[in-house]
Amino acid sequence: MSAPDNVGPHSPASADSSQVGHSEPDVNGLSLYEELRSLGDQAYKQYKTRGDLKVLEIAIRSYRLAMEVTEDDNPDKASIIANLGASLSTRFECVGEPQDLEESISLKQLANALAPDDSPEKHSRLSNLAVSLKSRFEREGRAEDLEEAIKLETRAVELVPNGHVDKPVVLNNLGNSLARRFEHSGSANDLEKAIELQTRAVELTPEDHPDKPMWLTNLGSSHDERFGRLGNLEDLERAIALKRRSVNLTPDSHPNKPGHPNNAGLSLQTRFTRLGDHADLECAIVLYTGAVELTSDGHPDKPTLLSNLASSLEDRYKWTRDAKDLEDAIAHQFRAVELIPDGRIEKPSQLNNLGAQLHTRFEQSGNPDDLDQVITYFTTAVTLTPEGHPDKPSWLRNLSKSLYDRFKRVGDVLDLEEAIKCSTRSVELTPENHAQRAPILRSLGLMVFTRLRSPHAHADDATRAMEAFLEAMQHLTSHPLERLRACGQYAELLAEFSHLFTTPPRLTLLEAWKHAISLVPQCIWLGNNVRGRYTSEELSTVTFNVGNAATAAITAGEYGLALEWLETGRAVVWSQVLQLRTPLDDLQRLHPQLADRLHHVSHALELAASGSPPVSTEAQLPSSSPDIQVPSSHSYALEYDKLISTIRELEGFEDFLRPKTLSQLARACASGPVVVINVHESRCDALVLCRAGDVVPVPLPELSLVRAMGIQKYLWDLLRAKRFLNRCRGDLQDEDDERGGRVTEMEPPDMMRKVLADLWNWVVKPIMDVVCTLEPPSATLPHITWCPTGPLVFLPLHAAGIYPSDNRISAPSQTILDIAVSSYTPTLEALLKPRTQVTPAGQDPRVLIVSQPASPLAINNPIPGTTTEAAIVMSLVGESKPLDDADGTVQAVLEGMATHEWVHLACHGIQNRMDSMSSAFLLYDGQLTLADLMSHHLPNADLAVLSACQTATGDEKLPEEAVHLAAGMLNIGYKSVVGTMWSISDYVAPDVMRVFYTVMAEQVKAGGELQPAYALHEAIKVLRRSSGRGGMNDFLRWVPFVHFGL
Repeated sequence: MSAPDNVGPHSPASADSSQVGHSEPDVNGLSLYEELRSLGDQAYKQYKTRGDLKVLEIAIRSYRLAMEVTEDDNPDKASIIANLGASLSTRFECVGEPQDLEESISLKQLANALAPDDSPEKHSRLSNLAVSLKSRFEREGRAEDLEEAIKLETRAVELVPNGHVDKPVVLNNLGNSLARRFEHSGSANDLEKAIELQTRAVELTPEDHPDKPMWLTNLGSSHDERFGRLGNLEDLERAIALKRRSVNLTPDSHPNKPGHPNNAGLSLQTRFTRLGDHADLECAIVLYTGAVELTSDGHPDKPTLLSNLASSLEDRYKWTRDAKDLEDAIAHQFRAVELIPDGRIEKPSQLNNLGAQLHTRFEQSGNPDDLDQVITYFTTAVTLTPEGHPDKPSWLRNLSKSLYDRFKRVGDVLDLEEAIKCSTRSVELTPENHAQRAPILRSLGLMVFTRLRSPHAHADDATRAMEAFLEAMQHLTSHPLERLRACGQYAELLAEFSHLFTTPPRLTLLEAWKHAISLVPQCIWLGNNVRGRYTSEELSTVTFNVGNAATAAITAGEYGLALEWLETGRAVVWSQVLQLRTPLDDLQRLHPQLADRLHHVSHALELAASGSPPVSTEAQLPSSSPDIQVPSSHSYALEYDKLISTIRELEGFEDFLRPKTLSQLARACASGPVVVINVHESRCDALVLCRAGDVVPVPLPELSLVRAMGIQKYLWDLLRAKRFLNRCRGDLQDEDDERGGRVTEMEPPDMMRKVLADLWNWVVKPIMDVVCTLEPPSATLPHITWCPTGPLVFLPLHAAGIYPSDNRISAPSQTILDIAVSSYTPTLEALLKPRTQVTPAGQDPRVLIVSQPASPLAINNPIPGTTTEAAIVMSLVGESKPLDDADGTVQAVLEGMATHEWVHLACHGIQNRMDSMSSAFLLYDGQLTLADLMSHHLPNADLAVLSACQTATGDEKLPEEAVHLAAGMLNIGYKSVVGTMWSISDYVAPDVMRVFYTVMAEQVKAGGELQPAYALHEAIKVLRRSSGRGGMNDFLRWVPFVHFGL
């Protein structure tokens, strides 16, 4: 179960203008009270510019003396009283002394009473009194103060004519009050009216007005609130844009300088929580830290600023697992709680946040004392919070989750009962359309589900859990990921307890999973860069649930549906990139303007996809003026979603860019069957897609998820020990090299025989027994394309078999190599590319040949075999362009790839295990990374041969995503790619390429469809027959060569 909600970060109370109509008469020094008043005015203006409290003290003393020496019947006395009240209010905002606030309210009430309704100063008296009443509301929580403030400000707006200099001021102040009442009561009408008023205030105020930054921040905060309520990303992007303007317009010397960056940090942290872009979090931490450092402990906003910093550090801890971040967060939050006196309205919020951070520490340490403290803080926060407060549901949810955690730890059923009670109340208090309703419902459903599984089950638990999950999965304003998780839990409930329902559930098991699959495209947001998408929690959740859905479909005998669902959940990020490159011919013909705009937006998103390297834990932002510009990819992603929705409303475009159906996917097996293998903890099956479009199931009873994981670990332990996963092709020159050591008593050939035999017996043989009955007899070996899932992604299915131990090719054997030619594909859609010849029959393709015998990036690992290899390739192909050594720069290679149909890369390659998008070819002047490749689209590309190490290894954390160089080449346009599953030998590679290109040259000469998979198969067959390196039992040297694509 997820950690409790931290209700922060928080914005300090929305800033009003407390000097509305600050009276400044024409002073000629003719009387004492006028001189004193003039001195007060000058000092107050100087304070507003410089922020010096000593100057503010002079203003207060001057106004106080002026009030004392002014006769009661003097018409100027009311304005002097009002100015003193405003100055005391300002000092309270800076210092937090309650006596200043009470005196300010009394003085402003008197000044308001002295001003008749037709007085030109009446609106300023009303507004200034409202400011102080709201300050007391913030301090003490008196709802009547806020209601009175709204009445006063409503009257002030009515009194100020359009065009008056104070019109923006009174609009802003009333908008702030309505926004605050929304936060307290949850009335959506208040928030909408607040945004309307604040927008008008901003529009009416020139850029150089000193209050413009404050009003921009206020409007941004209201958009933040609406995002939190409705979950519309446009509100969040708007908030960030407004607050960016606010920060940029505020001079460093301004007394409100800490507040604007803090509020900007709030929005950035919210976006991090929603979208997972770590750069947003780092920027927020910088902004919060600066705000805390600029604010004294006595300032009333200091606890809020400390709490925001604590919240952001807690978020970073969850990302980096740096214990110092969590301890610093707890220390800052303790300090925030200490600075708030009991009875203040902010106290429950700060106690809740402290509980949330201690709960995070409990999850890490398991210390029961932490959990008991957590429950105490959450209970106190709930108790101190009045009914109707919009944060009460979240705090009840936090309390319920901590009680649930204690139940799981201790087993006291009273904790579970109280947790369900709190969670039920949380649901009751959450508005129907609130964006957080789905996770709150999901928490309740999970707790009731837990009770259903226990001896303490209630008769209606199955129905209650089902209804909670069902409402959560159908809640449109909540995060799609929460809805997807609810789908999974609903399906789990039905699968386990369907016998308990007296009436059929509203959704069947497969209907629930169908709903889940429909949410997949919404879960991984296009506005994030690719690194952000690959590291997101969303991706792992999608993969897990898609596997469960497909397994449910297979169990129900819906094999075509299972195949469609597996396709939807595989290589999600690559599929998004390819979708941006979809041809728009039909749309262009019928709706050219929409097509042009979609093309423009898609291109912008494609360029932004690779993003920048992951941000370090030290944000690189200038402390004086942090750059918080909104990445354009976010706004483009929002527009892209709108465009797709608009297009799907057009006749004939209802299914535009929707996931492929089985009938569409059937074209993937034009050259032979495609075998999709689903590996799940409950069962394992192969789904064979045949040429006719049928899906034939093949149960794999001998295979299990545990066995598949065991084979992968066994193989990778061997590869690591022999350094085939972490060394370059230059390190593998000596066939007797034993620097990798030994992992078992078995020699490597015997270990590989075991791996390949297990794959044959448990996976490949049962599949091929069925496939051979489906394919008509032929003089050539059938072509099989493998599309595995889970651990099988990393295993050499193409080499599975029973191999003799005497190294004799003529000895009896049962291997896939004897009965079929194998290829791999990350998705079925990757096989749907046009199969037309790039060059006319008999005409040689243009070949770019890159060789790097001594790249400066691997100076200690020369690979002289690449020079030999390049010469072999040049001798066997027609028109070619060599880029050897210093000519093989990143720029030259990219330019050459754009003008040549084939590319041969003989160089070092690396699979970066810390950041797969940084996997790269090592060229002369730098690395050509997977991220670099992603920004290119080569429609005329045909064949890529990656004669480098680890180009098809993949990321162990993301098995379904195919994050490797071979998949990258497929996705930028190449139809066929030859890659390597682990490191290769510099001596063996030229031998493989000699045979491969000999066969390819024959195919080109003959014309017709090229078949690189058959050429590689022949090359490996020749290598296996050799008596030297790469022979039959030299598995580690010939097995890694693989073919992807057509």
